[in-house]
Amino acid sequence: MTELPNRLHRILDQGAANGADRVAFVDEAGDNWTFQDLIDASAGVADDLSALGVRPGDRLMIVCENSIAAIVLLYAASRIDAWAVMTNARLSAREIDAIKEDCAPRRTVYVHGTSADAGGHGRRTGARDHEFHRIGSVLISDLDETCSVEPVSPDPAKQVAVLIYTTGTTGRPKGVMLSHANLVFVASQGKRTGRILPEDVSLCLMPISHSYGLTTMQGMLFAGGRQHLMARFSVSGVAQLILAQTLTVLMAVPAVYSRLINFAKTQDRRLVPNRLRYLYTGTAPLDLTLRRHSEDVLGVVMQNGYGLTETSPTISRSGFALGSDETHIGVPIPEVEVRIAAPGTGEPVAAGTPGELLVRGPNVMVGYYRQPDLTRAVIDADGFFATGDIARQAKDGALHLEGRAKELIIRSGFNVYPQEIEAELNAHPGVFASAVVGRDVENDEEIIAFVELAPGQSVTAQALAEFIAPRLTPYKRPQRIVILDALPLSPNAKILKHELKARAAKLPMTAVQ
Repeated sequence: MTELPNRLHRILDQGAANGADRVAFVDEAGDNWTFQDLIDASAGVADDLSALGVRPGDRLMIVCENSIAAIVLLYAASRIDAWAVMTNARLSAREIDAIKEDCAPRRTVYVHGTSADAGGHGRRTGARDHEFHRIGSVLISDLDETCSVEPVSPDPAKQVAVLIYTTGTTGRPKGVMLSHANLVFVASQGKRTGRILPEDVSLCLMPISHSYGLTTMQGMLFAGGRQHLMARFSVSGVAQLILAQTLTVLMAVPAVYSRLINFAKTQDRRLVPNRLRYLYTGTAPLDLTLRRHSEDVLGVVMQNGYGLTETSPTISRSGFALGSDETHIGVPIPEVEVRIAAPGTGEPVAAGTPGELLVRGPNVMVGYYRQPDLTRAVIDADGFFATGDIARQAKDGALHLEGRAKELIIRSGFNVYPQEIEAELNAHPGVFASAVVGRDVENDEEIIAFVELAPGQSVTAQALAEFIAPRLTPYKRPQRIVILDALPLSPNAKILKHELKARAAKLPMTAVQ
């Protein structure tokens, strides 16, 4: 293997190899940013951060939506060996505060120029305007003098580049530590496999505060391609870029493709002619109906990938032919090893038999931040990460996902953990217990909450919805809350979620009631 860059910001140098004056990004104002612009800006902002007291091994929390400023701050942090804590500005105040409490950043920056939500969080916490090199005004918190630094290593596999939080199952946020080697390895895959070319043009649509958006953005940079920035999804905006024959590559979640299909139907037309040559989505597994509809509307075969934040977030990718009816999640990417094992034991199962999918390779995270026990629970002594998903591997190497062993719900491309929603519902004085499950809808999952009220209480579902609304970001709010006389229990008093999932599947497709 060709030696890869040892730090995240070196991706910019890699992309500039075909010409530093090539356009890397077109921002939402229509301004062009070349690779050299990004290199110069990140170097200048790195100096700014150092002058503001951010040290190697410090956490720099970046509250943002997609923007040039956020991208420059990410690479500036890399230059000084600080950890970038990428945080979606659309999270609620409670969620932002929980992440901040867990990671204890030296400073927090709020990229308010392109995000009103980021500005709101910044002003709420007393952040002040600071003028940064090339990227302009960004709100910045006071310096946390008590912040301790993490060890710094020249080894890119040991040095953490980015900390991305999931909400976890214990109520405490889980900070996934992704190293420079993790992220550069995955970023290199598009170019190394010939899927992404220097002349390609894509849309930076998925939030770079999440692993999928971050890695697809960096994959384009690594290959030297051009990207159009979009902070928030606009179906007409995406369709316009396609019909203008601007985009050659589109990487998005199934919900985006579904909305494009519906938009095309309202226009009574296909989104052709276009220059698209590569469609990609990350879901497990990809709905065949959606794939066929997307291919019909866009005229290009859709490829599928699979992974988790803990795997940077890529394990496998497909290579479907146009019109194929295959539904697997692809073959493992180069240098990634998979093992199918009996759930909970790690013992291999017979070839072709379903079992828990274990993964080892340069894509596997360093671990969960300050949660060594949790890390050891998912990464064994041999370096295999337990995905919690049930899969089988065919003779041709293709992975077929049989189901999720974990209760994770994927809503509009975002990971949603039921336990977090249950905790907020249970905080209501009228609630005795709750259970949250997902149910499949057209190219997405809905969140269904079942609630057992405390004795003598008469709380309505609408009242519960209003109670939790300010406590959860919109994509985590249940689409329906159902009040039951009693939640179904096993003999050992465990809530029978499989019964609730079956019940949820029979509910009408209506709003919260």
